[in-house]
Amino acid sequence: MDLARQWAGEDRLAMIVSGSHAAGEAVWVTHDGRPVSLSDLDVYAVVRDAAAKRAALARARAARTGLGARLLAMGLAAPLEVGFHTPADLVALPARPGTLELRRSGRVVDGDPAWREAVPAWTARDVTREEVWLLLENRAFELLWAATPGGGDPGPGELGRLKRRHAVLKCALELASVVALSAGEYAASAAERVAWARARWDPSSSPEPPWDAALAWRNGRTETLEPGAAAAERSRTVSAWVATWRRMAGVPADPRDPFTAVGRVARRARLRRRLREALVPDPLVARLRVPGGRIRHALDGTPRHRLNAAAAAHLMFEASRGTPTAGAGRDIAALETELRHVLRRLGVASVGPESGAELVRAWDRGLLEGQRTEDWA
Repeated sequence: MDLARQWAGEDRLAMIVSGSHAAGEAVWVTHDGRPVSLSDLDVYAVVRDAAAKRAALARARAARTGLGARLLAMGLAAPLEVGFHTPADLVALPARPGTLELRRSGRVVDGDPAWREAVPAWTARDVTREEVWLLLENRAFELLWAATPGGGDPGPGELGRLKRRHAVLKCALELASVVALSAGEYAASAAERVAWARARWDPSSSPEPPWDAALAWRNGRTETLEPGAAAAERSRTVSAWVATWRRMAGVPADPRDPFTAVGRVARRARLRRRLREALVPDPLVARLRVPGGRIRHALDGTPRHRLNAAAAAHLMFEASRGTPTAGAGRDIAALETELRHVLRRLGVASVGPESGAELVRAWDRGLLEGQRTEDWA
């Protein structure tokens, strides 16, 4: 928190911790004889005005080099996500899962506790379908990050293995959130959301995510798995992610065309928005650095939607390649060819199944200022 306070400045109005750390569901492990957290630290910093916000953003960006090592020394083996908000920003926060969590369980650790009450009292039914899509799609990058070979190793040794497993099990729990939010429901705890989603899971679409393991993980049973078991756990989560994506898109699994509707979902924004983000991108879109260029692929989707769709296609490839349909003449080479075609349409033309690292880097540097991939070559 000291770093977040420094970035917000001495004249800050409040610091509000949200997410798993505020809800008492953060995951802690022992590393080098001391406790460290694997859960992201989400902080909402309330600053006085737009000028103070610009100054805070500048201080935060100037401190990014070597941030991961400094956070680990402070006991955080995960990203520090600090959002800087003026009072007007705070009362205008949109209806999204993070806002629900902030209002429900946010903890004011600096400043007047009344600031939490300024957060809009949205309900799960207010959360738009677009926000549910983004929640699901962001987890795709966590799954890719957890398995990206070469320069994408999340870290050596046991801590790296724990971080990878944490990403997978975090995704498993968020799938329960997606299922619930799609129906306008969002229970207070992860266990309650899993119970709600489990009663409605369709086992014919996929085995359910490793929910029991994920809840045990949240309750302190943090242990690494041997490589084969870890790969199986991640594979099961990938299959469940793909089944959830198809449920959201309203398309059945089709082994003859595993990438059905990827292009349509990438194009879900109105044409006006696609053109605006291609020609006059906002700061977030500009930071995403989506391969292929914004203007050339404007009709194929907004930069963020194309990036998310490319990650979805990667996971669909993973889920499909283990069960090709012999009668349809499917094999791994044919799936790779189709994946390359889908990625080219989305603007990712350099490589095929190995381009996961490129996608994760673009996502991370746009949304997390490069914290996930800081040490990548």
